[in-house]
Amino acid sequence: MRRGAYFLVVAALGAPLGDASAMKYVPPVRVVDLHVDLSYRVGYEGGTLAAGSGQMVGTRALAAGVAGLVLPLFVPYRVSPTGPRAEDLESSYARLMEQIPKTPPYSLAGCSPEPGDGGSIHTWFAFEGSAPLAADEGAVDRWVKRGARLFGLVHTKDNVLATSSTNKDPKAAGLTALGRAFVKRVHKAGGIIDVSHSSDATIADVVAIALEDGVPVVATHSNARALAPNPRNLTDDQLRAIAKTGGIVGVNFHSPFLVPSGRARLKDVVRHIRHIMAVAGKDHVAIGSDFEGDITPPIGLESAERFPDLVRALNEAGVVAEVPLVLSRNALRILCPPQPAQ
Repeated sequence: MRRGAYFLVVAALGAPLGDASAMKYVPPVRVVDLHVDLSYRVGYEGGTLAAGSGQMVGTRALAAGVAGLVLPLFVPYRVSPTGPRAEDLESSYARLMEQIPKTPPYSLAGCSPEPGDGGSIHTWFAFEGSAPLAADEGAVDRWVKRGARLFGLVHTKDNVLATSSTNKDPKAAGLTALGRAFVKRVHKAGGIIDVSHSSDATIADVVAIALEDGVPVVATHSNARALAPNPRNLTDDQLRAIAKTGGIVGVNFHSPFLVPSGRARLKDVVRHIRHIMAVAGKDHVAIGSDFEGDITPPIGLESAERFPDLVRALNEAGVVAEVPLVLSRNALRILCPPQPAQ
């Protein structure tokens, strides 16, 4: 590790530079974030890929340990009131593919070299609302080859695939027949279903199919309903069910998903991480900040630059050895699964 980089990490973790106890090697902690809305920010809110709105500034994020981001190709309802269209997704993809190579430290989708090893931030693509892909038999395979890894079925409205967490009808079904076929198609292509924004019934259906197919389920940006009773969050039973598939839950930094009311604080993110670890296990919790997605972030974790403060807060709460799992390794297990020997 370069001398300058060493002091940067020590300072970022909050150790006094003059303290002899700080004068030892402190390994950098990589962060792989499962949900960052830079595509939305760049395409529809006038932001830049380099700086976003200030929540994800590429060069500062890299210095803070960010090694990988999942970029959902989100399309706001004001652009398409019925949900994203295939042409909207193509436009979002083309925009990112043009800008990523021109915007260091970002690099195009992929797992090689391993994120964090090359001084760049790796990217992958995802969907929040996959309905435009449902009618095209070859769409999922094409998108997986393009670097899409996670397929969210719905956003804040029901669609032809499934019901959303906004559906208040306790008798509402989960996956439609088309939705079930789509989930199977994603699994066959090597993709993974993201159940964030899905209704409880949809989550149950997806988990059942995933267990049949031996494929993990991911909730990229959802929290614990036991701590914040929001339908976007997951019950303890759902946390355990996702863990049973081998999947992960990315903790969301939006205040309404962290606390029942008011503005959340850094400690509330730690509470959700510790709760999910206790319920689902240390191998099944990750980060899905939702930065750049019009969120109200916690006080003390307003941007990616503050990830070292999250590391320190986790350490102070007794989460030490598990930090690399939570911040990157669990996510990388899903995003970069081992490839079978040729």
